This record gives sequence, C-alpha cells and structure tokens, in this order.
Amino acid sequence: MRLQQVVGGLALIALAALQRIVLAPDLTRIPADYAEETQYDAASRSREKAEDDWQYLTLTARRVDQTLVAARGHLIVQGDLHWADDSGIVLFESSGIYQVDRYSRTNLAGYGDIERGGQFLFPTHVQETTYRYWDPMYVGERTARFERHDWIADMDVLVFRFTAKDLDESAGYAHLPDVPERYEAHTNGEGVLRVEPMTGVVIDYEDTGTSYFFDPVVRTHVADMYIWTSRYTQQTREFKIAQAKQLRRRMIIVERVAPAALLIGGIAMMGFGLARRRGSGSVALTPAREAGA
Repeated sequence: MRLQQVVGGLALIALAALQRIVLAPDLTRIPADYAEETQYDAASRSREKAEDDWQYLTLTARRVDQTLVAARGHLIVQGDLHWADDSGIVLFESSGIYQVDRYSRTNLAGYGDIERGGQFLFPTHVQETTYRYWDPMYVGERTARFERHDWIADMDVLVFRFTAKDLDESAGYAHLPDVPERYEAHTNGEGVLRVEPMTGVVIDYEDTGTSYFFDPVVRTHVADMYIWTSRYTQQTREFKIAQAKQLRRRMIIVERVAPAALLIGGIAMMGFGLARRRGSGSVALTPAREAGA
C-alpha cells in the first residue's frame, strides 16, 4: 500500500508535466471548427476616377473567417472582407485562402492561394515585441510593433501599432473604371491593435488608410481615391472582450490550475507514503529490542 502511494504520487507528478507540456497546447490551439465574424464601423471619402469630386460615405466592413479543412496541426481557412455603404453597394472586397498552424497561429509558407508569412492570428502568450502579421484585413503583410500597456474591461492589454505600405489591392478595386486597365490601386495603412496577452484575442481594432491610383508604367502615385478610418463596432468589441475573458479563464485552468493540482496531489501522496513507510519501520524494531533484552 505504501509503495503504491509513492508510485501513485510519481504518476500524478508525471501527469502534471504531461498536462502542462503536451495536453495544454492541444487544448489551447485553434479549434478544428474555427469560424469568426467581425464587423467594423467606417467613415470614408472616395471617388471612382482621379478627376472626380469626393463622395463622403458611412460604411460597414465585415470580415468572415471560415475553416474549410482541418487537420491535427493546421487549418485551411477562407478569409473574406467586404466594405459596403448603407445601401449595400460594395466598394471593396477581397478573399483569400490561408493555411494556418493551429499551435503558433502563423501562416504556413508554401500553402494557401499565395505565398504568405507572419501571424494569421496573434499567438497565445503575446510578447512585447514586433510581429509580422497577415490576415484578411489587408492583402499584404503588416508589421505590428508593441507600443504600450493599457487597461480595458479589467484586463491588462498590450497595444500594438501596425503599418502597411504600398500594397497592391487592384483586385479589390476592380469595379472602378480605370482599374486595372489604366491604373493599379495601391494602399497605405496604419492602425492600433489592442490584444489580451494570454489568449492573443484582439479586443479592439482601429485603422486609417489611403488607397490611390498608381501608374504602373511610370511607377508613380497619380491621385488618392479612397481614404478611410474604421474601428470594431461596439457589438464586436463587447463580443471580443467576453471571448478573451472566457478563453483566459479556460487557459488558466488548463495551464496552471490543473497541473498545479496534479503536482500538489502527487507530492502529498508521495510524502504520505514515505512517512508511513518510516513510521512502520520504527515500530518493527521494538520486538527485536525486547527479544534481545
């Protein structure tokens, strides 16, 4: 019985290590049925041709991620983005196929519809550093640099500032009369990402950018044609905050509470078994001493 307690204690300690090192990453990876929608309020001014007057519009953007194929270590995700005015007329849209590592949440090179790198989603346990970042919000890679801490909804949040430079978004603006026959459409953008660090959930997003006509022959900027600012809708912000809190509680249980409970239980069981072993050994000597006397 005492030996069984020691062995049981060692087994619990081994389970604690297994829980933290092997099981926790599996339980906190991107789920196989990953699907998410985020919406954005936007204000913009736009024009169809370089010589046209500006039109001022209130827009709603909608990003939809949907898993097409799931494997143990990766997902194939379709990411769609649509910008439309109040009447439903689409001013910009894009779609892409991404292959995403379920553990690191990075884009896997050599897969998807084009070659991509960087993060598709922020990883768990976000660091105060610089991340390469490529998701459906822009057609090219961005750089997200850590800027500061913030306190939102009773959570410590990491604030990153991102930039995107000279991205060719001609496919998204193909509805314009001069794109792509006469001009390409290029985009510069910058914005702020507020990220809950344990889960990697972006709880708030805002950006501003400019798209412009670009002459591919003489390689020069012709004229701006779309200028915007956007931010998560209030509903999306509330949903993402609730999501971050829920996932954070789950991760604390999976990564900290469960391994700690197993470790403490294992140490206690081993200690109890060893203590009983020493106690029974001292009692066993008594008859021998009496016989000698």
